[in-house]
Amino acid sequence: MPDLTLLFNQLLEGVTRFRGVLLFAACAGLGAAGAWLIAGMPFREHLLDAPNERSSHTEPTPRGGGVGILAAFIVAGLTLRIPTTFLFAGILVSAVSFYGDYFRLSVRFRLGVQLFSALLLLLPMLPRLSAHYSLSTYGFAPCLFFLILPLIFLFVIGTANFYNFMDGINGIAGVSGAIAFGLMGVNVLQRSGADDLQTGLALLSICIALACLGYLPFNLPRARVFMGDVGSILLGFVFAALVVTLARNYQEMASLAALLFPFYADELTTMAVRLRNRENLAQPHRRHLYQILANEFGLAHWKVTLIYGAAQLAVGAVVLIAYPLGALQILIFLTACFIAFALVSLLVRGQIREKRS
Repeated sequence: MPDLTLLFNQLLEGVTRFRGVLLFAACAGLGAAGAWLIAGMPFREHLLDAPNERSSHTEPTPRGGGVGILAAFIVAGLTLRIPTTFLFAGILVSAVSFYGDYFRLSVRFRLGVQLFSALLLLLPMLPRLSAHYSLSTYGFAPCLFFLILPLIFLFVIGTANFYNFMDGINGIAGVSGAIAFGLMGVNVLQRSGADDLQTGLALLSICIALACLGYLPFNLPRARVFMGDVGSILLGFVFAALVVTLARNYQEMASLAALLFPFYADELTTMAVRLRNRENLAQPHRRHLYQILANEFGLAHWKVTLIYGAAQLAVGAVVLIAYPLGALQILIFLTACFIAFALVSLLVRGQIREKRS
């Protein structure tokens, strides 16, 4: 007589796997459906992203195609029973950004919403964060964690805006999202000791990666639609939120954040250049390295995107594989990568100055 308990467990495992596959397929489909919907809608002129002197595109293109990624985030979050505050914080910052894709919103208002969303996200997790990021293991008083907390807020809000600033050529936001969220989800699922929250968030990360893949055919190599702030702000905000929540110590936080290395490196080096030139950082520009490669050097968008994606994949894979070696080795490697990126950036910018002179 067959073991009914074993049969039941096998059946339950099969149903669970089927639901997981169905969820993954749904998220990829939603990413594609949102881009398809926005690309095919009869837009009025002010709903289009018209090219100007700061643009890297030459034709008016609808923006807001990342709404499908938002839909996938909501569906996956509800299905996986992600904490309400985590889910609502992402929805709020993305929904306001979606409105900002079409109607003018002040920078102060946007930052206010992002700050509120970060508070909504992080405050309920304070006990968990204080345990993971306690300084007592380094010989400091536990209360000093509250000096670190503002830096965590800055990391979440800064990453949301960095991702938005880096969404300037075809495919770069979608490819980077697929790589970063995919690597993060797979890495967390493979590590030992993950609790139910971490497992759920890891699956959510994979769902977002698949939604980015679903969106990509509408944005690469030719852009029928742009992701818009609704997608880029959401991806940056949720990426940082996942890093902070899934990391169990500072080494893990740095390692997971490194999965988006090219975005951080390009934005930080560009900010340094602009500060040196005494430029207003709030002023729109196209001074990022990826923009210079696409605009001044004339490289096809898909080529620049693949270069950034390859660098991102290489750095992320090395950091995750080398994690057992320790924090110092990871720090040395990331520092060397950043210096190399900065030198390449300076070299390219120097060639542009020579051409103009």
